[in-house]
Amino acid sequence: MDEKPCLFSSEYRHQFRSICTVHLVTVGYGVTVGWTAPIIPLLRSEDTPLPAGPITVEQASWIGSSLCIGGMTGTVLFALIHTYFGKKIGLLLLAVPHLILWSLIWAGDNVYYIYVARVLSGVTGGGLLTIVPLFVADIADRKIRGALGSLTILHINFGVLASYTAGTYLPYYRIPPIMLILPVAYLTLVSFLPETPYCLLRKGRVDQAEKSLMFYRNVTDDSDGAGTGSGTTGATRKTLAFQYEFEALKAFVLAERTRQGITLADFQTPAAIRGLFVGVFVMALNQFSGILAILTYAGTILQQSGTTFDNRYALILLALINICGNLTSFAIIDKAGRKFFLLISTVGVGIFLTMLGLHSYYYDPDADSGQYSWVPVFSLAGVIYSAALGITNVPFFVLPEILPPKLRSIGSTIAVVLLCFFAFFVMKAYPLLLEAIGIHGTLWISSAVCAVGVVIIAFLVPETKGKNLVVEEQQQESEANKTRTNAF
Repeated sequence: MDEKPCLFSSEYRHQFRSICTVHLVTVGYGVTVGWTAPIIPLLRSEDTPLPAGPITVEQASWIGSSLCIGGMTGTVLFALIHTYFGKKIGLLLLAVPHLILWSLIWAGDNVYYIYVARVLSGVTGGGLLTIVPLFVADIADRKIRGALGSLTILHINFGVLASYTAGTYLPYYRIPPIMLILPVAYLTLVSFLPETPYCLLRKGRVDQAEKSLMFYRNVTDDSDGAGTGSGTTGATRKTLAFQYEFEALKAFVLAERTRQGITLADFQTPAAIRGLFVGVFVMALNQFSGILAILTYAGTILQQSGTTFDNRYALILLALINICGNLTSFAIIDKAGRKFFLLISTVGVGIFLTMLGLHSYYYDPDADSGQYSWVPVFSLAGVIYSAALGITNVPFFVLPEILPPKLRSIGSTIAVVLLCFFAFFVMKAYPLLLEAIGIHGTLWISSAVCAVGVVIIAFLVPETKGKNLVVEEQQQESEANKTRTNAF
C-alpha cells in the first residue's frame, strides 16, 4: 500500500505555499461572504450606521444577492483574462475589485454604495472560483490535488470566521481600512510566483515552463547544488519521473495546439455529456442546498428560530465548526475520495435542515420552550459541518477532474456562471421565503433538494480520486475523433 503523501514534505512545499499565497484574496472574499450575517441585522435595526435609517427586507435581499450578479460577470471576465493572458495575470487582477469594494464601504453613507461593493465582491468571487481550481490543476501533483483543492473553501471560511468576529467586536466603519491591507499584501506576494507550466508551454516558452515545473515540484537542476540558492531548501534533483511528467505535459500542449478548435461534436461525446451534467449538478446542489444563503442570513435565521443563545457568539461558533468540517475534508479527502465525501455531506445537510425545520415548525414564541433553545444552534452547526465536508468544496476542484481536457476551461466557466445564477436566485429568494413561508418551509425545500442529490450522487457521479489529468487527454481525444467520424 502506498504511503499517504504529506503536504508539508519538501516535495510539495512550493505547491502548498503557492496555493496558500493565492488564497489570501480568497480569505478576503470570505470576509465579504460572511460580512452580511452580522451586518444585515445591524443595518435593519435602529442602531444602523447609515444616515437614512434601517434598511428594508427587500434591500437586505438585494445586499445578499447582488454579490451573485458580480459573480456571473467575474466568471466570464476572468475566464477570458486567463485564457488570453495567463493565470498569473488573472490572479493579480483579482485584487482590483477587492480594493475598490472596501473603499466604497468605507466611504459610503447609503445602501447603494453597499450594492456596488457587493457586486464587486462577486466579481472577485467569480474570478477566483474560475481561475484558482485551474491553477491548482496546473501545478498540483495528482496525489495531493484533492487536499490542495479543499484549501479554497477552507480559506473562504477563514474569511467568514474573521467577518463574523469583526462584525461582533468592531464598529461598522473600522473593518474596511483593515481589509484594504489584504489585497496589497496579496499583490506583492503573488507577483513573485512563476506562471504555471501549462500557460508557459501554450506561449511556446519551453525553458521557462520547465523552470516553473521545477519550482512547483521543488526540483533543482543537475548542474546546481541541491539545497542551495533561494527557494531550493530540501529540493531534489531531476528524476526520470520529473522528465516523464514534463514531456507528457509538452505532448499534451502540442496536441492541443494541433487539433481543431472546440466544435459541437466535442460536447456530444459520452465523457463530455457526463462531465457537463455532473458539473452543473454539483453547482446546483451547492446552492439549492441553501448553504451560502444560510451563511449569509445566519444572524436572521438565529433571531427567528427562538434560540436563547447570544447570536454574536453563536455566529463565531458556527464559523469555527465550518472550518473544522473543512479541515476534516482536507485531511482525508485524497484517501477516502470525492464521491464519498459528497454523499456523506449531502445526507448530513439534509438531516440537519429537516431537524431545524421541525423545531421552527413547532416553536411557539409565546410558550416556554427554553429547554429546546439549543436545537437551532445545534442544527445549524450540523448543517454547516456536513456541508463543509463536501458540498461547499468538492464541486470546485472536481470540475477540472470530471470534464474532458479540451472542455475543461469552457466547461468550468459554464458551470461557475450557472453557479452564480443559482446563487442569485437563492440569495434573493431566501429572505423573502423566510418572511412568506417561515424558516421551516424554506429549509424543507433545501432538504428535499438534498434528498434528490443523494440519489444522483450515488448512481451518476463517478469517483475522480487520483485521476491523471494529462494522460487522460489521449484517451478522450481518441473518443472525440470517433464521434466526429461517426457524425460524417
